[in-house]
Amino acid sequence: MSTLFIHNAHIISFQDDFVNGVCDSIAINGNVIEAVGKYETLKSLIHPGTQVVDAKGSTIMPGFNDSHIHIWKVGNLKTFMLDVRGVKSKEELIESLTDYYLNNPHLKWITARGFNEVIWQEKFMPTKIDLDKVSVDKPIYLIRTCAHIAACNSKALKIACIDADTKVPAGGTIQLGNDGHPNGLLNETALGLVANKIPPYSKEDLKIMILACREEMYRYGITAATDPAADPTLIEAYKEMNDSDRLGFRLNILPIILPDGSSKPFPLPDTYSSPFLTINTVKFFADGGLSGKTAALKRFYKNSQEQGVLRLDKKQYKALSRQCMEKGLGVATHAIGDAAIEMIIDVYKKLNKDFPSTIKRIEHLGLPEKKQLQAMATNNIACSMQTIFLDELGKNFIQYLDADYLNQCYPVQAVLNHHILMALSSDAPVVKNFNPLKGIAAAVTRKTNEGETIAAKEGISIEAALKAYTLNAATIGGEDRFGSLQNGKLADFILLDKNPLVTPIENITAIKVLATYVDGKKVWSLQE
Repeated sequence: MSTLFIHNAHIISFQDDFVNGVCDSIAINGNVIEAVGKYETLKSLIHPGTQVVDAKGSTIMPGFNDSHIHIWKVGNLKTFMLDVRGVKSKEELIESLTDYYLNNPHLKWITARGFNEVIWQEKFMPTKIDLDKVSVDKPIYLIRTCAHIAACNSKALKIACIDADTKVPAGGTIQLGNDGHPNGLLNETALGLVANKIPPYSKEDLKIMILACREEMYRYGITAATDPAADPTLIEAYKEMNDSDRLGFRLNILPIILPDGSSKPFPLPDTYSSPFLTINTVKFFADGGLSGKTAALKRFYKNSQEQGVLRLDKKQYKALSRQCMEKGLGVATHAIGDAAIEMIIDVYKKLNKDFPSTIKRIEHLGLPEKKQLQAMATNNIACSMQTIFLDELGKNFIQYLDADYLNQCYPVQAVLNHHILMALSSDAPVVKNFNPLKGIAAAVTRKTNEGETIAAKEGISIEAALKAYTLNAATIGGEDRFGSLQNGKLADFILLDKNPLVTPIENITAIKVLATYVDGKKVWSLQE
């Protein structure tokens, strides 16, 4: 018997690919979809106890699935850490940090995240000299928006015992000033030298962050997500929330194997599966970020002698990846630059011979070459990409990449042309606005926030972008229980005030999520 029946809707089901304008009703029985079809055909499923909802012409589609979002970090910027995304100058940054320092005397460390020096007139990153203006007595740890670079004040460097003689960890750099001493800027694995000195968050703290992020996810119509780099404490927090029915969305965890600042891996996790929580894939980092010039390139960044950072020891990475696959775990690897992508594909190709059906993902895939895409297609390698970067970080890409690199930057159409499984995602909090509709608009228009276009030929259709944020995102996570609206699937769906398939692309980000449903229950509503 149907417990919920919604009619008078435009339904995008992804059943038999796109079905738009054919179905107008959906019947839910508990937490499972009972039927999708025409009202006249399905109305017999309505019984005295059925909740009947008139959608009044709104659109119903599967809930969005962000296949790469750091959930606790998004929540952290809403709770325990200062959010400096959007500050427009170094002076404004220092003012924000100073106010935060003065208003929070109880904090033992001042932590913040989000600066992007490229949008500043001076375009120079803050160093210990700048941060010492805020405080020389309390340690300050300031993470760049990409999370691959951090700035520290003198006190933080002292606590971490970082000086001119400090051994630089493999896959990282400690930047030096003109005096030959560390200037407070750390790249990649070197971040762990300071980050590991900061008192860790408790599991209860992490749960507060997760719930804070979940509310924004609901508002954007996100009903499923992948957290790509969870340490053992975070995994425990997620599991406890799952066990107490407090999670409230479908979560795929990618446990991190090699923590920053250490060459010793975490113990390999066990696979885990429950209605709301899955662990079937692990996470590695091969390089850094494109917006901060730490992604590993074959050529130099424009007007520089920099080529980024390769973080992984290939031999160790291959051995650990094999151990994971032997245990039944897939492998997802952060690789943005063409040099990093090449190394990862070479390892995946070798592993694919023994584990052809095991999940092999590349996270980001920022600058792949044509031959690399061909190798991905041949060796069953999927990817989770972020066209949403083009909007907020496109200015960085234009400043740092030559014309050839720009033309292959986040090439989603080329990926689809090679029949590679591709999901779209946000990598929030790298971006502040992680609304999937924002990512869809960027995938279609290829526009930056300043109105410039990057690799216009790589624009994809609205249909393909929607699919990448729903069905493909479920598939890349090894899921077949959700991602489409059809009989027997879990009842995770959203109501939109307009149909994105027929909305002009310039208006698509104005579409409103009216309601979000998880497990057949309304968890968020615009009107409530």
